[in-house]
Amino acid sequence: MDSYDEYSKFIISEVIRLRERGYTYKEIANNFKDRGIRSRRNRVYYKNLLVNMMWKYRRKLERESMQNYIIENIIILINMEKNINKIHNIHYGYKL
Repeated sequence: MDSYDEYSKFIISEVIRLRERGYTYKEIANNFKDRGIRSRRNRVYYKNLLVNMMWKYRRKLERESMQNYIIENIIILINMEKNINKIHNIHYGYKL
């Protein structure tokens, strides 16, 4: 499931496109101001906001790309006789 709405996807794709062309985050923020592009909360973009947004986006991609591995065929041997004796002694009131 994708947690980003269309506007956020647009902003992220624009940042990526401009970064690939060599723009700095400050230049991208100025570009967005000139074009009238604002955040979802109607705030003007500034450098740190773009940096943090892209950091969170990369972290999301990394988290989604993680894979779970299952370890199978492990046998755990427990000394049942010792445990049964402990249970027996506790049940009959003996001190261990």
